[in-house]
Parts: sequence; structure tokens; C-alpha cells
Amino acid sequence: MSDTTVDQAGDIPFPHLADRRDGAGSAETGFAPDVGIDDEHVAGAELMEFGTEALLAQFHAQLHAGKPWFDAMLDCIRDWESPREMIDGREYVYLIEHEAFDWLLLAERICDSAPPGLLPPGQVEALLVDESPPIPLSEAEFQHRLGTAKYWAHLNFLYGVRVEQALHLAMERVLQKERSGLSFSHARDELDSDVFGRIYGARQRDLLREFRAASGRSDADPERIEHSEWQAFTYWLFRRRLERQDPARVASDTRQGMEMLYELEAAKQRRQRRRNAEAERPPNESDVIDGVLVAVG
Repeated sequence: MSDTTVDQAGDIPFPHLADRRDGAGSAETGFAPDVGIDDEHVAGAELMEFGTEALLAQFHAQLHAGKPWFDAMLDCIRDWESPREMIDGREYVYLIEHEAFDWLLLAERICDSAPPGLLPPGQVEALLVDESPPIPLSEAEFQHRLGTAKYWAHLNFLYGVRVEQALHLAMERVLQKERSGLSFSHARDELDSDVFGRIYGARQRDLLREFRAASGRSDADPERIEHSEWQAFTYWLFRRRLERQDPARVASDTRQGMEMLYELEAAKQRRQRRRNAEAERPPNESDVIDGVLVAVG
């Protein structure tokens, strides 16, 4: 795993990406090695599963003892070692390509395990839906709570999945503006193809086919993609862009994605402020005077 670097055209960091020349992923992520059910290290996989259950039991015990749920959850995330799980037919992939950590998905898994009544549902929803933790954390504090390895893996996910998805939205808006003067509408799949073609130089379905061939998923349904595979595909696109484009283009596209992500975050915060204001407003636009509702206007 390389050190954090800054591209020569700007200040966009791409931290701790694995060197793939030897075909091996990085082990410095805070997770145990990813093993399959048929792997020769199946005994190790069984130990990992026991470790997962033990961590969840410890999380529940801390909740019963009165420890703040967010602190207990972050402790569980810090010590978590299983990079993926299959639960009730759903695949949970916490660590993509041995290097990108989706900590909110793991937070969802941990919170879902809690017995009823032990977690405040409003705070949990705010975290998992709005990414709003119950207490503010600086980046330094968050790094300390996750552990340095998991924090860097989280940054890989932020740039490689979240910013990459935002880049798709930004490019879609560019294309829509370019076509705003045209009188003919464009089908959704045509717009998607143009977005991927503009960024990666190939159509989405061709890129997905290439990704599945590279990851041993060639037999997957070409008309269907699960959420976990879409996340992995997006990260693969990010890596492909870094490897094939010149640094100036990489920096420009990534900055465009970051600006879109900031714009989406600002819009989310405005919506949250409006919801908070509406929740504090008396019903039916009325004021309460001496305990009596008085209509306004």
C-alpha cells in the first residue's frame, strides 16, 4: 500500500490504494483476510464468524450496561474483522477490493443486530439515512475511533465510490444542459451510455461485462446487478480511471465529482433545517397563547 499522494494538477488525494502489479490486495485495512467457504483456510473463517458473534454480543452487553450506543458501535467497528457476510440471502460487503471500507453499511449491520428497545430509532435513522451522527466528530477523532487502517480504507471508499457516483451525476447534468436546446428527448439508457462514454470511453454495459470477466462473474445476469456488485463496479471504474487517464484529467474529473458531492450535501442540510423548523412550528400555522391555539393570518 502506497503512501498518501497528491496529483500534480491539484490537491486531490488518492490515499493508500493497493499496488496491483503483483495481483495482491492490501492487507493493511483493519480486516482479516477475505476467505471463501471453499478456501483451504475454512477453519480461520469459522474463527472469524465466532469473532463476529462475540463482537455483537459485546456490543449488546455495552448497550445493556448503559454505554452510549454510538460509542459502543464505533468500538465494534474498530474491532470488526470480517470483510463480508451473507445474511438471510443478502450479501454485506464491507471491504471492496481489499481496500475500500463502507463503514455505514457495517454500522447498519451492527445496529440491526441490537435487541428491540436498546437503540434510539431517530438517532439511528439520522446516522444511516442522513449520515448525521448523534455527536459531532472531527476527522482526527473519527480516525482515532476507527483506527488508522480502517480510516484510510474509508477514504478509499469515499473517493472510489461516493465521489465516483457523484461524478456520474455531474456528467449527466452536463449532458442534459448540452441537449437542453434539442427538441427530441433521449432515452435513459442512451443518456447513461453517454455518461459512461464521456468519462471512461466505453458504454456502461461493455464496462460491466469487462468488470465481471475480470472478477470471475461472467455468468451473472446481464440485466440485473445487486447493490453490493454495483458498489464494487463503481470502485473498479474509479481504479480503471486512475490507471488509464492522465493525472490532469483524473484530478479534473475527481474535483467535479467532489463539487457535486458537496452540492448534494448542502442540499441535504437545507432539507434537514427545513424539517427541523417545521417540527418546531405549531400545527396549522398557529401560535400558542396561554395554552390556546390562535390562528395566524
